[in-house]
Amino acid sequence: MYATELAAKALEPTAEEERLAEDYVTVLSSLSAMEQALLEGAWHRLRDEADQLMSAAEDMWAGLPEGGDEPGAPVMDSRKIRQLVAVYAQPYAAGRALYPTGVIEDAQVRTAVEEENAQADAETAVPTA
Repeated sequence: MYATELAAKALEPTAEEERLAEDYVTVLSSLSAMEQALLEGAWHRLRDEADQLMSAAEDMWAGLPEGGDEPGAPVMDSRKIRQLVAVYAQPYAAGRALYPTGVIEDAQVRTAVEEENAQADAETAVPTA
């Protein structure tokens, strides 16, 4: 995806910031899949997705710095991580709900995301008679 590459280039995240953003987006992806399963009444799939959510949350927790906010803990830029999440989460319903494109600060990245969203929406649109 062009927008994700553009965001990574513009924000220059550390490996830890990138991993945390990706882990968080995996949680949002699981939540979106759970919502879709609930809408469809697909209880077995909902159970599977809940299991995926727990696994994603554990992975995210394991990747957080041990020291948290204590002195000497790895420094991560929460603003930068939030910007990455806003870009990476766009394919997921929960991601779009929590991180609308308006929160993306870089105008060039925001435009690229909006264009990709419009293209994805056009590809999944149901033709009307």
